[in-house]
Amino acid sequence: MSREERQREEIAGAVDTGIDLFTLVQDILRNWWAIILGALAGAMLFYVAANIKYVPEYTSTATFVVGSKESNYSYSNLSATYNMAQVLEKTLKSNVMKKIICENLGIEEVDAKIQTDVMEGTNLLTLSVTADNARESIDIIRTIMDHYTEVSIYTVGNAVLNVLEEPKMPYASANPLDARAQAKKGFLAGAAICTLLFGLLSVMHNTVKQENEIEKKLDARSLGSISFEYKYKTVRDVLSRKKAAVLIDNPLSGFAFVESYKKATAKVEYQMAKEGRKALVVTSVSENEGKSTVAANLAISLADQGKKVILIDGDIRRPSQFLIFNQKETEQKELGEFLKGSGHLSDILITGDRPRLFFLGGRNCYSSSTELLYSERLPILLEACRKSADYVIIDTPPAGLLGDAQVWAQHADAVLMVVRQNYMLAEDVNDILDEFRDGHAKILGVVLNGVKSFAGAADQTIGRYYGKYGEYGYYGHYNHRRK
Repeated sequence: MSREERQREEIAGAVDTGIDLFTLVQDILRNWWAIILGALAGAMLFYVAANIKYVPEYTSTATFVVGSKESNYSYSNLSATYNMAQVLEKTLKSNVMKKIICENLGIEEVDAKIQTDVMEGTNLLTLSVTADNARESIDIIRTIMDHYTEVSIYTVGNAVLNVLEEPKMPYASANPLDARAQAKKGFLAGAAICTLLFGLLSVMHNTVKQENEIEKKLDARSLGSISFEYKYKTVRDVLSRKKAAVLIDNPLSGFAFVESYKKATAKVEYQMAKEGRKALVVTSVSENEGKSTVAANLAISLADQGKKVILIDGDIRRPSQFLIFNQKETEQKELGEFLKGSGHLSDILITGDRPRLFFLGGRNCYSSSTELLYSERLPILLEACRKSADYVIIDTPPAGLLGDAQVWAQHADAVLMVVRQNYMLAEDVNDILDEFRDGHAKILGVVLNGVKSFAGAADQTIGRYYGKYGEYGYYGHYNHRRK
């Protein structure tokens, strides 16, 4: 390994933190509604707590001029006046004064805050009393004003307090409840906690988030990744909600999307050719992982390279390839009818608009699909396809929901597993891979589909391409049912 290659690997290792920021942000934003609910719950909790803990306080205030008995209003020395005011401050807050207050008001203890403040450089003293109710506040401050001389005579001697501003009955609380501010704090706290929670769950969610995680988390070879491509290409498509497949030969398909298929196709072709394999099952663990689109584009890409390809829609319970290619099959060209024993291979093989690409499938839904696949005509069909084509691509139902994919794999040469980015748990994918191996199927590898990143998001057009073709629900709910 050269020095430059080692440096590139060191840089890549430093950058790869094991946390994919795009999927982290995506998982958080996907749960925006839960974050909003959490924020609202936090706001409500803080609001209620603030109201429960809130105790109104009422403050009465009086202002005095500190003077002496000799001069009536003030000391001749301002500094001495200030010092005397400080002594008075301690006297008014003393335990002796509190005892006098209790005796005069008939209470056991003074449950109020008595505070004095001397204006520096002056002989002005402010006395304030804060209590839980307005009446208690005004009663205490007036008691202090009436009896302060009984206490101060032993400490300050000839000092007197001349009232500059009489106390008034407080009608409004000194500490108004700002429940709105508390609700805002609760809203932000709730949103932050929920965001951190979903971020932590995203990190702990053991899915395949990056291409380099395929071989780390899955017991299979990596055959590359497919870039995410938005389904709707124009504003008109968005407004009309036009449903169309995302195919690589669409002139509006993105460069990264097309190139990712070329790279994945090259790897698939290399592995197939190296072992002399032709029939490839394309499946996934669950729905909505894009396996049908991958199968279609893989067939198109191989045909573009000059290979003769037969694309089989092996999902006869819920076919989708006729929608992807916008084909108009007739009743006589149904794969399901052929497996039942009607017609010949030449009758159901359809030639499309694309050179060297042929199609086998249908549009009717067969609820007994698994039983039909055990037909003795299935191995005959695949053998005939092998002889007449370079490659046979078989689109099957999700292997985690039905056993149809496993039946196809028994007669095919290899299995390609399509895994959608940050969708299925790695252990679930590995369980399905083991099921195929238990059935003696060859696992060709795994393709990570629909890969998004911050860099790729800037290059995409509007819309999205994941979804269902036509009016099709989940497995078990189908139109055009047939037995």
